[in-house]
Amino acid sequence: MVDLKRRQQLNEALELMHFGFRKMIEKPDQLLAKRGMGRMHHRLLYFIGRNEGLSVSELNEVLQISKQALHRPLQQLIARELVSSTADETDGRIRRLHLTRKGRALETRLSRMQRNQFRRVFAQVSKREERAWREVMRLLGQSDRLP
Repeated sequence: MVDLKRRQQLNEALELMHFGFRKMIEKPDQLLAKRGMGRMHHRLLYFIGRNEGLSVSELNEVLQISKQALHRPLQQLIARELVSSTADETDGRIRRLHLTRKGRALETRLSRMQRNQFRRVFAQVSKREERAWREVMRLLGQSDRLP
């Protein structure tokens, strides 16, 4: 059983995560909203940009979302000519995803906002503290595999 002090510390961690995440996505979300898009569009642009040529199935795997959840925003990005979808050279049933020039420019602008936030915040803490934060985030990302 978690004692009351520890419970309060864990609640504080939840709140910090909530407010930190909200600030991290605030400006990119505003820019996307002006274009009739949302956070999922940014996630797709980001991961396609970091994994040029990945297949739709591979993108599903990276994001751990269903094909249904991926379909609509991906089709919107393709229709807006931000992402291109081409047949695989050896298996035409597989679609390979790439950012277009416009897509790369938008992804760079969105992610630059967030990288700059990290740069400013990390400049205020020690390298050891930054490494500790990264380790916490890494472990949270793998929390379904933890005991």
